[in-house]
This record gives sequence, structure tokens and C-alpha cells, in this order.
Amino acid sequence: MSEFKFACPVCGQHMQCDSSQGGTVMECPTCFQKITAPQSTAAGEQKFILTGTKLGRRKITEALAGNVCLPEIKRQSFPVWIVIVIIVVLAAGGGIFFLNGKLLVETRGSTTPAAPVLSSAWQTADMGNVGAAGAMSQADGVATISGSGADIWQRADGFHFVFQALNGDGYLTARVLNVQNTDEWAKGGAMIRDNTHASSMFVLASIRSDGQAQMIWRSTTGAPAQASALAGGTGFPKFVKIVRSGNSFSAYFKVNASDAWSQMGASQPINMATNALTGLVVCSHHNGFICDAQFDQVVLQTGLEAAGD
Repeated sequence: MSEFKFACPVCGQHMQCDSSQGGTVMECPTCFQKITAPQSTAAGEQKFILTGTKLGRRKITEALAGNVCLPEIKRQSFPVWIVIVIIVVLAAGGGIFFLNGKLLVETRGSTTPAAPVLSSAWQTADMGNVGAAGAMSQADGVATISGSGADIWQRADGFHFVFQALNGDGYLTARVLNVQNTDEWAKGGAMIRDNTHASSMFVLASIRSDGQAQMIWRSTTGAPAQASALAGGTGFPKFVKIVRSGNSFSAYFKVNASDAWSQMGASQPINMATNALTGLVVCSHHNGFICDAQFDQVVLQTGLEAAGD
């Protein structure tokens, strides 16, 4: 009996058989398709025949003794079905692994990207004297704000501000996920501010780099800022809330979404313009160095009476 080679018409796997198996039905050892082996060529002719004949699809079974050709060791084409599986799984965000020569596929359900925390209505700018430019970016439902500046304190401020107009009463809430520890007094939080000048009046619900909460305010343009006692203990995340009701301003914090709001200090009477600014702030307290802080669950509500609940 003479030996000859032929290729699977489905996956291209090369197989080797003897002349007694020509015309018999067998399985490809790679793709498990049921095929008919071609007849052997005459003696002295070329010993490689292009393809067998596909009979139809079938489930994977154990190979039948005597009806399975041995794969050619020297050359092996990459099975078409594996390529198709890889494309489909990668498109679905899954994972593909090989273990002991077997293909393992991990599939994961597709997810919808989280919506941006801040819409295009929010502006971003450095306030006052900063030694490094700040910025804001968003990914996976989180806003990262980067800011420099010496402090939000004394008679003039330096920080990065992401803001929009607050016309009349309203409040801004946000969850502060973390504040980079560029300094003990590095801070992030929610602010209502009279204007963009460094010495502007403002009220800030602030979270320090260690997670402690504090209300900071400047009641008159160019006056020294003031602050309440630190509250809430260390650790992240923390929610902050800044509220305007007429010319009365209040600051709050809480640890968990289900907690009641805790007020920081007393409400402050400040004669800000009706069309003030509100937004999120970050200050490194180390001018020339950048501090990153992350926020989510940002809510701006306008036209409502102030409430600490």
C-alpha cells in the first residue's frame, strides 16, 4: 500500500493516508468535519492531492479507529474556525486562552460606557496665580480635575475651577473620591464664587487631602478668608454640598449617600451677585505642583430654596 497526502477542505489541515483508505469517510482531527478521502494517485505520480470532499457538519465526537488520518507534522494550517471564534470574542470584549493545547474562551457581556460627569456647559480655568496649568478630564463616569496654586485662603486664591453660572438660588453636590496628598492642606470641593478674580467673595465646601471636611469663605472682596473647624474625620470618599438661598450660604458634608447632610459651621450672609459662579475646585497648596482630585455624582440644582436635608 502506498501513502499519500491530502488537505481538509474546511480548515486546510494536511493529512496522510494509505491507498486502502481512498474513498472512505473519516474525520479531520483538527476541525472534526466529516470528509471523504480522495483516491490515491497512480504509482509514480504526485503523492499530494489538494483536498478531500466535505460531507457535512457534525458534532465533535471521539475519532473512530481506522477512519482518522494522521495530521502531517511538518506543516499545519491555522484552523479557520479558531480565527472566527477569536474575531467574535474580541468584538464582544471577551478573553481567549490556550491551556494544554485546547482553546478556552472567556465571554463577558458588553457594557455601555458611563456618561460624562460634567456636560459641555461646564467651563474650566485657573483662578489667580498658579505655577502650573490645571486641567479636567473624564473617563468611566469620573471627572479628574488637576490644579496647582498656593491656597484658597488669605486675601487672594490660586486654584483650578470647573464651573458654570448659578443664577439665583440653588445648590451643587458632588462626591469627592480622593484628593492627592501634595500637601496636608491640598483640597478639592464645591464652591459658589462671586466672580473669577483671585480676591473674589466665595463659599467653599472643602475636603482636604486626608479626607477631613471644612467650610471656607470670604465675605468681602479682598478680605482675609475664614474657615470652620475640621469635621467628618479622615478618609474617602465624602460627599459635599454648597447651597445658596438669597444671600445666605451654607456648606455640608456626608460620608455615605444614605446619610443625612451635616452642616459645616454656620450659614454665612454674603452679598454676592445674583449671577454668581458655582463649580468644583482643586488646589495643590504647593504652587507649581499639580494635585489631582476625582469627583463623581455631580448634581447642580437651581431655583430651589436651600435645605440641609
